[in-house]
Amino acid sequence: MAQLSMYHSATGKQSPHCIHIVGLGKAGAQLIDSFLRTGEVEDLLADPRARFTALAVDIGEADMRQLRQYADSFYARLAERGIPADRAQIKTVALTVPTPQELADSLQRFPTFLDSEYPRFGGTPEHFAPWIETGTPFPTAGKRYAAQLEQPAENEHFPRALAKAIYGRAYYDGDRALYRELAEFARSIDDTKLPSMVLMAFGIGGGTGSGMVVDLARHLTNGQLGRRVPVIGVGVLPCTGDPEYQRGASVYTTLNDIDCMLDEAKNEQIVSIWGDMYKNPFTGGFLALPQQQSWERLHRYTTIKPGVRPEVRHRQAVHVTNKFVDDSFARYVVHDYGRELFRILRPAGFTGAPHERISYGDRNWTIFDVAKLMHPGVQVLPGEPIGKWRNAINDWIGYIPQWCGLRPGFKTEYIEAHTFAARAKWNATLQKKLEDTLSEFLLPGDSGTLRTTEGEFFDELTLYTNVIITGAAKADLTAFTEARDAYDALSPSERLKTHAWLLELGVMLSEPSEQFEGLCGKPLAGATGWKLDIPYAALRGDVTRFPTAVQLTTAAMEAPVQTVVPTP
Repeated sequence: MAQLSMYHSATGKQSPHCIHIVGLGKAGAQLIDSFLRTGEVEDLLADPRARFTALAVDIGEADMRQLRQYADSFYARLAERGIPADRAQIKTVALTVPTPQELADSLQRFPTFLDSEYPRFGGTPEHFAPWIETGTPFPTAGKRYAAQLEQPAENEHFPRALAKAIYGRAYYDGDRALYRELAEFARSIDDTKLPSMVLMAFGIGGGTGSGMVVDLARHLTNGQLGRRVPVIGVGVLPCTGDPEYQRGASVYTTLNDIDCMLDEAKNEQIVSIWGDMYKNPFTGGFLALPQQQSWERLHRYTTIKPGVRPEVRHRQAVHVTNKFVDDSFARYVVHDYGRELFRILRPAGFTGAPHERISYGDRNWTIFDVAKLMHPGVQVLPGEPIGKWRNAINDWIGYIPQWCGLRPGFKTEYIEAHTFAARAKWNATLQKKLEDTLSEFLLPGDSGTLRTTEGEFFDELTLYTNVIITGAAKADLTAFTEARDAYDALSPSERLKTHAWLLELGVMLSEPSEQFEGLCGKPLAGATGWKLDIPYAALRGDVTRFPTAVQLTTAAMEAPVQTVVPTP
């Protein structure tokens, strides 16, 4: 891979970037769909130095059939424009569901697999215990669809612990099919003649994507790619329209896993025991995508009418919500050849030069809220007076704090808001309402910064704002508290199913330690356990070290500030 600078420090100019993406589970495959569907990626590939690499991984292939259709159309558009097809590599991997005995056999060999990969594991099987009981019934990988609409059933749902085991078998065992796919994905990135960034997209709810991402991210970042290419986690938060099993207890354990990667203090505790392979793999940062405001705006468009089955209209609303959020995010990512994505991650401390890198501790979360403010046929109709349109838009701007996924009272130092509207719809009054509304999240005075831009959207009837909020902690997410309550209501055996990261080490991260009071990390039955110096209260979100990222950095700089020399 050509060693080109993402950011030229002497001129402040940035190279165009190549965007690559791994999509896990249904949510990840749908986000890849958007990159292929919206039409901007082929513009990037007009540059002969560029490449686009996409890999979708799921259990079964039901959720990837549509992606393959979009890929065929994408390659056809490349041909129409005379762009060589080999500038893009789009692959799907459908993991098969093993029999319970096959999976049990693979799990028994995990100490050997880990010993060859992680020197600190040291071949100590007393720390290992299979986390899937022999004889556990497995869900079916098949899904029912009516047209493009999934008809979800809970018996088709793969819990995180099972998805992790199926991933591990495909990566470590037999012909190591998934290991080879990741190697091919990395080779495609190596062939790129421009700087690259990799998105790793998955649903924070559910189980398949969130169960696999913790392992795949480290295998890609620490193995196939090394830490030379920024890997950006993209976690899609569930909305109230999703099935209950996609917005329940597993959200809590997933957020805990990611928090122990993003928070350097917590991550250092884990690395000190198990080595650098457990170092935070999201080297380019992490974006959490709420869907609630788009859901609230869009499901009203599908109000149940006489003669129409309610569940069909409901699934249609979820489907449209998913597509709108994915499409809006994909357009933003490829904007200005990926430079804009690089820039928005700088205030969070992830894409700066090494000497600029600041850790915000447990406040390393960045929210990317696609706030849909208008939709045709909801409240107003085409042709009605512009004043009526603006009144409706004004109302929905006011809902941003309620539905952006953050708790009341949250404060931060930096927010960006990028509005896309037909030029006749947006005006100075609406812009001021947006700025005043978002200031609710900002620290007062000169301690807070709001940066806004306005762009023209091709559709006269659609208007939205991408709101990017830095400096959040997991406990600031409304989804965290709701999921924690759901987790607390589960039985011990059901709680185990919601775990993923560290299970191969015999540890249930989200449970309190049985050996060390006040710490987290319960050993699996049959494993001896480890001392993990992460307070259980911090994992529960009952305490955060500092109310805002500004206070965190102020405390960190207290000693160096004493060395500052005053000048006249």
